Amino acid sequence: MSDALRITDTFPGFSRDEWVAAVEKALKGKPVSRLTTKTVDGLEVEPMYHRAKGKEPLAMRADNTPWAVAQRVDNPDVAKANKQALDDLKNGSNMLVVPFAGSAAARGYGIAADKDAIAKALDGVMLDVVSLRLEGAGQAAFVEFVEAKGAAPAGLCLSFGFDPLGNFASTGGVATGWAAELAETIRGLQDKGFKGPFITVDGRPYHDAGASDSQELGAVVATIITYVKALEENGFDTAEAFGLIDVTLSVSADQFGSLSKLRAMRKLWANLLDAAGVEFKALSLHAETSFAMTTRLDPWVNTLRVSTAGFAAGVGGANSVCILPHAIALGLPNALGRRIVRNLQIMLIEESNLYRVTDPAAGSGYVEDLTDQYGNAAWVLFQEIFAAGGIDAALKSGLVQEAIAKSSEVRNALIAKRKEALTGSSAFPNILEGETAVDEAERTELAAAPAGESCEPLKVFRYSMPFEALRDAAKAAGEPTVFFAQIGKIAEFTARATWAKNFFEAGGIKSLSDQNFLETGEIGAAFKASGAKIACLVASDARYEEMGEEVAKELKEAGVEMLWLAGRPADIMEKLSAAGVEAYCFEGCDVLGELQNIHARLGIAKA
Repeated sequence: MSDALRITDTFPGFSRDEWVAAVEKALKGKPVSRLTTKTVDGLEVEPMYHRAKGKEPLAMRADNTPWAVAQRVDNPDVAKANKQALDDLKNGSNMLVVPFAGSAAARGYGIAADKDAIAKALDGVMLDVVSLRLEGAGQAAFVEFVEAKGAAPAGLCLSFGFDPLGNFASTGGVATGWAAELAETIRGLQDKGFKGPFITVDGRPYHDAGASDSQELGAVVATIITYVKALEENGFDTAEAFGLIDVTLSVSADQFGSLSKLRAMRKLWANLLDAAGVEFKALSLHAETSFAMTTRLDPWVNTLRVSTAGFAAGVGGANSVCILPHAIALGLPNALGRRIVRNLQIMLIEESNLYRVTDPAAGSGYVEDLTDQYGNAAWVLFQEIFAAGGIDAALKSGLVQEAIAKSSEVRNALIAKRKEALTGSSAFPNILEGETAVDEAERTELAAAPAGESCEPLKVFRYSMPFEALRDAAKAAGEPTVFFAQIGKIAEFTARATWAKNFFEAGGIKSLSDQNFLETGEIGAAFKASGAKIACLVASDARYEEMGEEVAKELKEAGVEMLWLAGRPADIMEKLSAAGVEAYCFEGCDVLGELQNIHARLGIAKA
């Protein structure tokens, strides 16, 4: 190797103690532990890690084998769906995901569970070449389609996607005899020559309801065991039962969290096989980018989110990856959206060559620690669910829903305070954004819950929904405004004004910030001329000290209904409040709660 390529030799070696000393110096003597953060379910993430020792790469995809590039066949117009599917396959996709109408995975669209509809949607698709995944209740119709087409079942790479317990979590109902019915169906399909996998244990219902990464894993592991026990009770041996199962997980813009989650799933699967005394067999792991993280506001930012998530899925060892197009939260994605996410995967595979290294994150102190923490926390939840009688019993008792609600509450509080910023929604909103094109299609409601056992269904909750509701309500109310009383020279307040503008416009309240004032006397008149009902003082702390009280009084005399101040000048807040300042907006405040209060004061009806 050329000396020029020995990159590590060019870096001086520093001990951990030296790194700690440097960090503590930057923190002015405070301990490094001050920078430790926590996940939404309380797992600690340290600011610094040693290189992990004794860690080997995990068994993932076969060496030098890229993951399958999946695209959804979800347009209810089967002629359009067929055109899109053929275009996807011609341009780089090699897996089609078929969500049936009425399933949670279809997101309000999907193909009808009908043999003729499936035949039209997949017309021209070479079934013995393309991998297929089914989602929802349309397997019987698909089998009819295969038989009518004369395709050899044993030659298909097909995941049937049976998941009655995942559907139970989504709809709140499952047939009382689901286990026997599932076993009988699988036996019938095997007799016809189909090889499976037949059961998909889907983590998306839990993720979409707000579950943490470890909770999603815990629910998946518990579901795997519930299915294995059910199949054992209906004539399958343990090894065969495990072999009938694959897993679907969500991946988000939390790059390291997502790839650690996939790695943890591999370890948990190996642990289950070992505990059951079954010889190791590789898990087929499908990843789909998070629907919960997508936004309707400034949806093009979703492209950045799914790029990070897709990277994490590839590096984390997924066997197949489906990237949701940027407009998925708005409606049915069009050809452009499909093309973007398809090409994202192709670039990750062909240009970035991510698949050529098996488990590239192995040995990273951070990733290995997070992988282990996720696995351990998931195992604890799995044991709680197992002790409760399995995932079906835990859903009926509310154990799973309560655990998810706790994590969701923590996450929502972080989002409300913008400690987890949602670009385009809670942070850097584009209040003048135009419409984003989607395909026209009639939406389909989630299918009714099957009769039998019941539970409280998990509800899909996208993280940006509260801010979207504010923006919708403000738009319906005629786009209210806030007058910015900007005091001093522009350079003095620009950063604070930008922050305050983002704050108000995240709630759909347009900032009127094209003036600045060096002295009092004209500010009240300018406010009256603006037509706004509320105002916000924006200046440096020094200017607040010099002019804040006088400006506040002038604005109140001019008829301001609610007076805000950008910042938190602690030494003079009491005087400013006495002069008429009613509220303060600053980094770390409850942005969502304050915006909801402003809407209430302005009489804006909830969307």
